Amino acid sequence: MYHERIASVVSVLHDDETIQLLETTSMAKKAILYKAFTHSAKPGDEILVNETATVLALGTGGMDIVKAVLSEKPVQLKNHNGHIMKARYTPIQHSILSVEEEKSPYHDLFSEPFHLHGQPVLLGELHSMVPLAYYVSQVLQSNQTFVAIFDDKASLPLTLSNQLRELSKQSSFHSITIGQAFGGEYEAVSLPTALQFAVSKLKADVVMVSLGPGVVGTGTKFGFSGLCMADWANTIGALGGTPVWIPRLSFQDQRERHYGLSHHTRTALFTFTYAKSLLPIPHLAEEGRQFIQEQLASERKLPVNHDVVFADQSREDLVEAALRLSRSEIKTMGRAFSEDTAFFLAVAEAVTRVVC
Repeated sequence: MYHERIASVVSVLHDDETIQLLETTSMAKKAILYKAFTHSAKPGDEILVNETATVLALGTGGMDIVKAVLSEKPVQLKNHNGHIMKARYTPIQHSILSVEEEKSPYHDLFSEPFHLHGQPVLLGELHSMVPLAYYVSQVLQSNQTFVAIFDDKASLPLTLSNQLRELSKQSSFHSITIGQAFGGEYEAVSLPTALQFAVSKLKADVVMVSLGPGVVGTGTKFGFSGLCMADWANTIGALGGTPVWIPRLSFQDQRERHYGLSHHTRTALFTFTYAKSLLPIPHLAEEGRQFIQEQLASERKLPVNHDVVFADQSREDLVEAALRLSRSEIKTMGRAFSEDTAFFLAVAEAVTRVVC
């Protein structure tokens, strides 16, 4: 299915160097405009919007997507000399300067051997884990250089996320978009080269691999975006690193597959991950701890002895301190810390295993 229409701009709700948020006469009454491909709009302009997700009532933030401002001339932007195409063979394909390519000032870095030498790397399925992980790392040790690598299994434009646009203003936070994802501070072709750039060039104290907004789930055992975490872990292991999984944990999500330790974590780790990994479980009430132990006992495990570690102290004070640092409210699936405590504690516990 594909659905588009011509709409009018009523007002500009937000405007920065990367996007505009517009009030429109489109189906959602709100649209996002990416300045990398489209001229800025003003009230009264006619715009062409993709409203497919709105027609299907999908959870895309309640916004249509601007394809063009019809009153403007065609966009011709040339910001760099890169020739690596992202969003390839779509109407918004565009070139970027990847860190690896020959015209990049960093090209020679990738002729050097690279090994992680046991360095821990955080893995997080949901992009809401990223800002919390960053602020927790800053509470534990200020001015930690935090590098987040974003894969392309969810949102391709990183600038879709309000949280990530806010994080980009932090001097100690850096982002790298890989594969078909784009819009990071740096662009890379693959996860191994992104890891090498993060460690060897950016001197990252903390490295995290995650996704943008909009992960896919189908209610089936293998049909979900987060399965790519196994690929991340196996790549990190092949490079001599230690994958540290942030468990997707909740006792408020009423879907059976996500209650307790989500099957997204259990399936990706215990069915597809051959690199020995660390899975930290935060300190929980006895009932919650027992529930997760029973879930883990039922898993069909690969011939890999992953380390599952249950914490013996609460990280609530750490989470609260991290949330005070954030200028934007951090939620997961619409739930705040007070509403889904286990999720937030899981992020904090994993970060302490990397920073401390």
